Amino acid sequence: VPLSKEDRPRTAFSTRDNHYQFTVLPQGITNGPATFQRVINHILGPARWQYALTYIDDIIIYSKAFEEHVSHLNDICTILKNARFRLNPDKCEIARTQTDYLGHNIKHGEIRPSPNNINGLLNTRLPQTPDEACKFVKAAEYYRKFIPKFSQIAEPLRKFVPTTRTQQKKGQKTRIILTDDEIKAFKQLKKFLTTDLVLRIPNNRFPFKVQTDASDEGIGAVLLQIYPEGDRPIAYLSKKFTTAQRKWSPMEQECYAFICALDKWNNYLNGIKFIWETDH
Repeated sequence: VPLSKEDRPRTAFSTRDNHYQFTVLPQGITNGPATFQRVINHILGPARWQYALTYIDDIIIYSKAFEEHVSHLNDICTILKNARFRLNPDKCEIARTQTDYLGHNIKHGEIRPSPNNINGLLNTRLPQTPDEACKFVKAAEYYRKFIPKFSQIAEPLRKFVPTTRTQQKKGQKTRIILTDDEIKAFKQLKKFLTTDLVLRIPNNRFPFKVQTDASDEGIGAVLLQIYPEGDRPIAYLSKKFTTAQRKWSPMEQECYAFICALDKWNNYLNGIKFIWETDH
């Protein structure tokens, strides 16, 4: 991605031999990822969301049939060639019925956490510092849509997530001894990760269903689709109540759960009929 001449001096650096500046977008620059994402979104144009998605330089192409897939591949390769982008053949996977993408394994209309990522979490030792506890929670949180009531389960460990840079630096050196509740949360999250976490990829041919629930601690919700063989989960949602929200009436808490679900899954539910199930 070329840099404009007026912006090149902002990337300048000096060595003992000379003074240099980048002429193209370098890795590591603060707004580099966002800039590259905008460029690649623009380049893909109408193909994006129709049969291709991209996260920075990771592009995935999806099709219903092999012949269609060949056509889509040709279209994307032509688009990238015209934009003077190059592909690394060693990192390309062509015509796969399953693939790993952004930490997820996608296969036959189902999505699971990538086994390599899960194994890394399962091999994590009991946190010895706030920094280790924070890293575990954040890594597990990436798969929160697979875990019912994730917020409530992980709550005891959230106090180790730093809110300032000073806390972050201190958390790398301070030694901690976890309480029983914190150890329970750690083990419970790891136990969930050992199960067969699987979600269905949304299919507009089947109706949606939203189930919500509220307790004294927070709310939980699940987005489902009604298949002939039964309901299949698409995603889970959970959220911890604030002190003020705990004082709401049960009906207000249940309504809040529904509002959170609508806000989270608006792109699936907006403008369509769906079923809402709640115990109030």
